[in-house]
Amino acid sequence: MNPAFSQVEFPPALPDRPWIYINMVTTIDGKILTGERDEKVMDLGSKVDHATMRVLERAADAVLIGAGTLRATPGLWYPASLKKLVLTSGRGVDFGARFFTDDPDLAYVVTTADDIPWPNQFRYGGAVDWAQVFLRLRTELGVERLLIEGGSELNGAVLATGLVDELFMTLAPKVKLGRDVPTYAGGEPLSREDVQNYQLLACVQVGDELFLRYRRVRTA
Repeated sequence: MNPAFSQVEFPPALPDRPWIYINMVTTIDGKILTGERDEKVMDLGSKVDHATMRVLERAADAVLIGAGTLRATPGLWYPASLKKLVLTSGRGVDFGARFFTDDPDLAYVVTTADDIPWPNQFRYGGAVDWAQVFLRLRTELGVERLLIEGGSELNGAVLATGLVDELFMTLAPKVKLGRDVPTYAGGEPLSREDVQNYQLLACVQVGDELFLRYRRVRTA
C-alpha cells in the first residue's frame, strides 16, 4: 500500500534538542480512538495511514509514546535502530512486550517513579522536565529527529512546552463524539496570548482520508 508521503525531510536539529514532530490519526470530530481508552486503536486509520506512519517512523531517530498507547497497541513494533521511549508510571506496562524486547538497549522509560524495573531511564521527581529530556536525547543519544505518537495527554504536555516543530494528522472519515473522549492533544488549555500558530505545508487526499502536515510559526 502506497503512503500519502513517500518521504519527508526536516530542517537540521538544534544543538539542545531534536527536531520534534507529532503524528496522529483522528476522526472528523478530533477523537483519537473508536472504542474505550487502552483498547486497540489500529482500526481508526486505513492501510494508507499505517503505511504513512511507517514513513514518518523511518525518518526519525527516536520515537516517544505514552503508556496508554503502548497498552492499546498489542504487538507494537518499530524499525530497527529506532530508539524508543515510553512515558510511564510503571503500572500496567508489560516489560515483556516487543517494544522492550526487540532491542532492549534502545528502549527507555521516562518516569517520575523510582521503582521501574527497567535499566534505561529518564527519571524525574515530581514532574517530567521535557526540556531536559530533549537535551539528553540530543547530546547523549545523538537524536536529531524525535517522533511523538501520543496519546492525548503526552501530546498536550509536550505541546505546552512550545518545543514541538511539526504536526502530522490523518483525518479519518469517521465521527466518534463524546465529551470525555481523548483528542489529538489534551492537557491544560493555553491562554489566548499563548495559542500556537502553524503553517500548512501539505494536504494530501487519498480516498476519503486527508493527510495534513503543519509547521510551527515562530515569532522573534
